[in-house]
Amino acid sequence: MADGITNFGGTFAVTAIAANTDVADKAAYAALVYTEVPNVGSFGDTGVSQNVVSYSTWDRNVAAKGKGEADAGSPTVEFLDVASAGMTIMETNAAVDNANSYAFKIEWPDGTIEYNRGIVTGPMRLKGGNEDFKRVSFNLGFSQVPILGP
Repeated sequence: MADGITNFGGTFAVTAIAANTDVADKAAYAALVYTEVPNVGSFGDTGVSQNVVSYSTWDRNVAAKGKGEADAGSPTVEFLDVASAGMTIMETNAAVDNANSYAFKIEWPDGTIEYNRGIVTGPMRLKGGNEDFKRVSFNLGFSQVPILGP
């Protein structure tokens, strides 16, 4: 028996209703209505990276450092290009004239959930070789720190 949890059996879901302000907590995220987007093939990394800013002065041997701007991530999510209600929502949310943010829910087989919020761009119609499946990808631009929980 493996000690870790794989992505096998996990799900990804999105809201059709815009979420243009920070979602307060797990309960607020859980109360939203999500539609699953099936056939996830791969999902980019999520989490927060933060710039380290520095300033050198004449009288210090070591630069002063502090935390700069944080970035909540911009993962790419790839799917088989198969029609579904979730895929329709992703395409609508990604329209070039749609600047709204939406909520996202990733759930693993053990019940762990990651919520986030941000914009959707794309879709990119992926090509490839002779034995590659017809696929589509979207970029998500997260604008809030992810919220984890059961």
